Amino acid sequence: MLYTIFLFALLGVGLAASIGFLVLHRPRRFFRTVEINASWWVIIVGLWYARSLTLLVIRGAVPRPWWDIALSLGLLAAIDGLLLVRFFSYLRYRRDHPEAPPTAV
Repeated sequence: MLYTIFLFALLGVGLAASIGFLVLHRPRRFFRTVEINASWWVIIVGLWYARSLTLLVIRGAVPRPWWDIALSLGLLAAIDGLLLVRFFSYLRYRRDHPEAPPTAV
């Protein structure tokens, strides 16, 4: 039960950070090299998190060995950390540069 709660929390935080970054960044030209480097990994991870969250709701968390639980929660926490760093660093960038970002034109 506790494992399921942690999965919901980590997947929810990661998905929120991914969506928040994309809403703030407002990518318009997806196939420019700059945009691929800036946004595509966030989009891919966000879709992966949405899929995982949907499957967790449908299937629930299956009991696993302790090492599998530690590995999955550790990797999710690490990816969430990357997403949160990306989100908050973009917030700082927007604060320092209030004009439109160069990829939004």
